[in-house]
Amino acid sequence: MRLVIEARVEGGEARATDATVLAVLERNDLSLPDLGLTLAEGRALLAEVQSFLVPEQTAGWMKSQMACHRCGSMLAHKDARSIVLRTVFGKVDVPSPRLWSCSCAAEQGRPRRSLSPLCKALHRRVTPELEYLQAKWAAHLPYRQATELLREVLPLDKGISFGSTRRRILAVGSALDAQINRDIASGPKPVSGEQVRESTTVGCVSVDSAWLSFSSSPRSRNAARDLVELKSPWAQKIPQDRHVNIVTGRATLVDRTPRLYAYVHKLVPSAPARLDQFLFASGVAPDERVTVISDNAGEFGKAVDGSKLARGRILDWFHIAMKFKAARNSVFGSQTMEPHERIAVGTEIDHAKWLVWHGKGRQSVSRIKAMDATLLAKEGYEFSTLYWNLRRLYFYIETNAGTLVNYGTRYHKGLPISSSIAESAVNLVVSHRMAKKQQMRWTDEGAHCLAQLRVAVLNEEFSVEKLAVLTTTSAAANSPSSVN
Repeated sequence: MRLVIEARVEGGEARATDATVLAVLERNDLSLPDLGLTLAEGRALLAEVQSFLVPEQTAGWMKSQMACHRCGSMLAHKDARSIVLRTVFGKVDVPSPRLWSCSCAAEQGRPRRSLSPLCKALHRRVTPELEYLQAKWAAHLPYRQATELLREVLPLDKGISFGSTRRRILAVGSALDAQINRDIASGPKPVSGEQVRESTTVGCVSVDSAWLSFSSSPRSRNAARDLVELKSPWAQKIPQDRHVNIVTGRATLVDRTPRLYAYVHKLVPSAPARLDQFLFASGVAPDERVTVISDNAGEFGKAVDGSKLARGRILDWFHIAMKFKAARNSVFGSQTMEPHERIAVGTEIDHAKWLVWHGKGRQSVSRIKAMDATLLAKEGYEFSTLYWNLRRLYFYIETNAGTLVNYGTRYHKGLPISSSIAESAVNLVVSHRMAKKQQMRWTDEGAHCLAQLRVAVLNEEFSVEKLAVLTTTSAAANSPSSVN
């Protein structure tokens, strides 16, 4: 069996009988192992169709660009050139003739120059679909693996590379970050005063952070190596174990799936403004406020202090329970107490935990301190694990007393009491792609740009149309006319 696939253009100046052979496939009629098209044949066929279709489209478009847009006279042809356009189905050589500008431009005092309409229209030399696939696949997979899989599925053997995928992520992530900054500058301002209410669209927001291994630039590594070889005293001031800090948050919505946001703290001018923009985008009105749950670690203050929309702050119950659990476990390993004393101390710790659960943090601290003072009379107690765990426990509760609430009441009302949703957001945004088995090292810019893209993909807010709008907006913002 012999299959001939032809293409014919209709509706233009080409005759209906003009046809181009795209592919010829031969099969053994009695053979089933080679059933249908193979992956290689499919890639080759798609590449041939693209190579046939794109020049036909651009040729028709160029005919509409041959007249001057001022006076309507035809433009003179200067020379014939071509450009390479990267598409989803391979690289295509596209004719791009250069034209002389119209003489009416010289009458207005402008020099007569050559112009290339197709080069101006396709200045990025890549289609939005290819940019979208590169960005979305790289948001889930390492750059090299995403590139190899795209090459295996699509005819992109020479169309993309590992380096181009990484540059694509940096460009798209920077565009997403710039859009967020524009939204912060032009977005609504929160209403201050007493006329505020609890948000009806966002249940709560949880904030957490993650740390990634830092990768310095080649220039920095070479400079550090030279300083070490020269035995310079400046070599001791070079930071050795720096990490990249990514702040991640998740908003629980009433009528939609949760939304995520993430950023590298070092590259954000205002973390509270970033949080407010995220809440506005999630549906929070200027006169509404949202409860924030966190473990009160360093990222809590960095991300929330100064926010106009984050009103109620709650200490995560999970971290409280873990500290009580550590103290209770150390009771049974203590060698300074009798069995009946261990039972009594364990019961006392449970009572203190019950007090915190019902929002009575000060009473719980007093009870733990009294128990600690009683145990100090025992010889060797101050060297035990129980001693240190009890001290950490009451210091933690005392320090964060302002963020303790009645967890039992919130739990029975169905309200969140734990920041586990933020920790799962860290796993989803950061760990699954940037850490764990990937064993990757990151720069601040690379981690920040990938975090913006990955959050957009996970929120289902990334599409070809969104990418086209971002590209157009970024080009307009970076143009000389906008700067002037």
